[in-house]
Amino acid sequence: LSHTNAGKTTLARTLLRRDVGAVMDRAHVTETAESHVLVQAPGGGELVLWDTPGFGDSVRLLRRLERSGQPLGWFLSQVWDRFADRPFWCSQQAMRAARDSADVLLYVANATEEPLAAGYAAPELRMLQWLDKPALILLNQLGTRGAAGDEQELARQWGELAARECPGVVRKVLPFDAFARCWLQEHVLLDEIGACLEPA
Repeated sequence: LSHTNAGKTTLARTLLRRDVGAVMDRAHVTETAESHVLVQAPGGGELVLWDTPGFGDSVRLLRRLERSGQPLGWFLSQVWDRFADRPFWCSQQAMRAARDSADVLLYVANATEEPLAAGYAAPELRMLQWLDKPALILLNQLGTRGAAGDEQELARQWGELAARECPGVVRKVLPFDAFARCWLQEHVLLDEIGACLEPA
């Protein structure tokens, strides 16, 4: 999950090691949620990665959700938004996939923006609270940042914002860049996903 154009599909391509979805430098390229098997265990178990549409106008979306008695149920029933308000409909598809299919949420954060300056970050983290599932924040697009100290400071800022907006939901903030990442980051990510799951 993430704001639109944060690099979810590019990140999915990196993890899956194949071209999936479409990648363009514009909002709402991915319009439906798609599942892809990331790991197949010998015993038949699977780790499935969902590539979802991005959130659009997060502030307006959160406001509409907060006005509803049952935010998620009301949100998912708005079928006509598919044609009348496409960004809202894309957000609906992301939330539906997360609600119905996810055990762990991966929230992709654009590391080129400071979290407090990104007006969508706080509302989107509050939306994660409604899903009531463990989440990891992945700092994407780190290639433009310099030192490791910058990454640590950015991770601290995202961690503080998450603790304030969705306490108990975000378990960790990890550097994971779709282009600049190394194989060690993949192992760390898989370990952290595993730590979010029940032992069974």
